[in-house]
Amino acid sequence: MAADNGQRRELRNETAVNVAGLLKAQVGAARSYDLVLDELVVDDETTARDITGVVRLTRLRDGVMAHAAAEGSTTLTCVRCLREYEQPFAIELDEEYRQTVDVRTGIDLGLDSVDDEQASRIDENHELDLREPLRQEIVVSLPMRPDCGEECPGPDLAVIGGQTDEDLVDDRLAALARLLADDRDNVTD
Repeated sequence: MAADNGQRRELRNETAVNVAGLLKAQVGAARSYDLVLDELVVDDETTARDITGVVRLTRLRDGVMAHAAAEGSTTLTCVRCLREYEQPFAIELDEEYRQTVDVRTGIDLGLDSVDDEQASRIDENHELDLREPLRQEIVVSLPMRPDCGEECPGPDLAVIGGQTDEDLVDDRLAALARLLADDRDNVTD
């Protein structure tokens, strides 16, 4: 975890930060952290790895603003050749965290309204967690149709059964294919 005594702060394989000291500081006070995560589960099939970046937490009147910039990579499956490849990503996010408990008195601040349901919260232990905003930004940064690049060999024809392009005619379109073949024969005659 990080220290508040002016030493270099680092979040290593941790996304939760205790901000009690920052919440006691004046509005505008800030803390910076180096973010180093070996891995972060993005969804059931995807895990981001080797995530590095910086996080800056700034004290607001009733919470903390988190700004993070990070990069890393994940393994995706190419939609063209169906091979796995490494996909790098770079993200940047700003997330506001609202206090649920006053840090000095321990009084519940009553953030139970409907408007506050979407707000990120600082829990009763005065910790905010960057995991979900990081996960969401990584998901958004990944390509919708993963493609391993210009050197992609494309679909493996051996998988299709060794057929040539002419053999790959849908049965429903076979009559049209015969008409095209007839037209080609008539043009060459």
